[in-house]
Amino acid sequence: MKFFTDSIARCAARIGTLSGFERLPNISFETPLLLIYTKGGSVPHLTKDVFKTLTMEQQLLIVSLPSTLLMTDVIKELDTSFADFVSMKEYINFLSIHDPAYTTNSGFQQSDTISVWSRTGRIVVSANKYMEIVQAYKPDLYVALCDGDTNINSRAKRISKAVLRSKTLLEQCLDIHLQSDILKSKGILGPVEGGYNLQARKESIDYLKDKPLAGFVIDGLHNNGPDVQNISSEQIKQVVQYTINLLPIDKMRISMGCWNPVTVLDLIELGVDVFDSSYPYVITEQSQALTFLCDHDTCENSQHAMSIAEKRYADDFSSICKKCKCLACQNHTRAYIHHLHHTKEMLALILLMIHNTHHYLQFFNLIRDSIKNGTFNQLQTKIRLKYCQL
Repeated sequence: MKFFTDSIARCAARIGTLSGFERLPNISFETPLLLIYTKGGSVPHLTKDVFKTLTMEQQLLIVSLPSTLLMTDVIKELDTSFADFVSMKEYINFLSIHDPAYTTNSGFQQSDTISVWSRTGRIVVSANKYMEIVQAYKPDLYVALCDGDTNINSRAKRISKAVLRSKTLLEQCLDIHLQSDILKSKGILGPVEGGYNLQARKESIDYLKDKPLAGFVIDGLHNNGPDVQNISSEQIKQVVQYTINLLPIDKMRISMGCWNPVTVLDLIELGVDVFDSSYPYVITEQSQALTFLCDHDTCENSQHAMSIAEKRYADDFSSICKKCKCLACQNHTRAYIHHLHHTKEMLALILLMIHNTHHYLQFFNLIRDSIKNGTFNQLQTKIRLKYCQL
């Protein structure tokens, strides 16, 4: 796997290219890139055929360990890859340790293992066990096992343990990765830990930066879940900027979690390359439709999202967004989706997921275009104004 950027600035918005995947060598992605959030390898609420109607472009799917762990034994028995098992072999897939859309239970890390929470409860995962799963799944890209159980309230002792444990786990994972015929052509990512402690971040990076890694995950800033959308850029800016200034320029930087679009833009301005789409999924689960890209004069959407459950939409026969080209907006009204929501029809979540995923994909297209044509700051201002309407 290869990542290329012509940017020479350490801490700035940049365009890059991710390519060289052994399984699908003709596929490449431009960054800033959105990883499509999945549960069990499928986009929530959407069938594969419906998902394909959202975009003609190739997508990179993020697959989480908690949503797939129960498939491991069957995948091993069938001697197939995860992508083949879930019939998503035409998509590049990225394996993450935790599910970014759900809050990770804190305080269960111990020795040289971490805890992962599946539908059946807590599962303790060592580096050896994790790498057995990785070799069974054969993901195109994956994160080395790590202890990212820190946030802004973590104390120095907890942060120190997280950094030390993550070093040990990465060393064990990397040894197996380099010796495995299955994995040596795959991309392994190094997690940068350290919570909000700058010295701990430096210690983590000093260990990682000379390792044969495909890129870096800026980890340990939160415990995942819906609350991440409420973390402001001001809270994380110093830590992220310090971290990126220490990382190699020629490697991609990833930040997972359901950051709100304003924070996404601020992180891109600092030099982050890759995000995931757990935010539109979380918004869908809250029965909201994203409107932060809508033109106010045309769509009468002054805020960043609308709650489709509100009574005012019961007799509103306009689409969510008049300029939106998604299936939901082209074929259905706010009143109809409002009705579906109140009658608890599953179609309500399907239509909202179609719209919200499409909206977010368009957002990243606009981001890349704005960086290329020098209007990124204007895009930031426009989106920030929508989120100031709260």
